[in-house]
Amino acid sequence: MNTDTITIKVGDVVTLKSGGPKMTVQRFLGDSPDVSTKVQDEALKIMKGNKSGDIVCQWFDGNDSKNDIFPAESLIKVES
Repeated sequence: MNTDTITIKVGDVVTLKSGGPKMTVQRFLGDSPDVSTKVQDEALKIMKGNKSGDIVCQWFDGNDSKNDIFPAESLIKVES
């Protein structure tokens, strides 16, 4: 089975293929029906070079909550 074709969905735990912390998938860029979120997503695409389908993840660094956006192809699902 090719692990690159495993489907990642909201709520899954993922990590970068290159390593790093376990992160929870919050949402996919461009996938929200909310108008204000769509506007924010479009701004991120322009300012940061993100694209529709990129994945918004959240994780903790000690007690600090962090989040960022990653290309789907850079993530792997963590087996539970």
